[in-house]
Amino acid sequence: MLARPAVRTLVVLLSAAAFASLLRGGRPSRFSPFARYVVDGQSMEPAYRDGDRLFVNRLAYRQRPPAAGDVVVLRDPEQPDRFLVKRVAFDHDDARDTAGVYVLGDNA
Repeated sequence: MLARPAVRTLVVLLSAAAFASLLRGGRPSRFSPFARYVVDGQSMEPAYRDGDRLFVNRLAYRQRPPAAGDVVVLRDPEQPDRFLVKRVAFDHDDARDTAGVYVLGDNA
């Protein structure tokens, strides 16, 4: 087993390599902690404009759920191969579904 400093170094190196790959335009692995998306449309203006590129930390919500005001990337429920960039408007009130959130575009 590797010592903790060695594991941390390995994680940092792998994360840096994944991030460098994204900067070069490479396609991220589905196991990469980072992903790159391009904003498509005006629904998030003025914060994000059509064509803006976003780098997303896929691990951001492992420690806490999305909160009101956070910008999230999610699959389009009508076109699952497409992704949407939206802002969390408020958390779901139903205690049985604590993971549910309500999202809107800034320009909606």
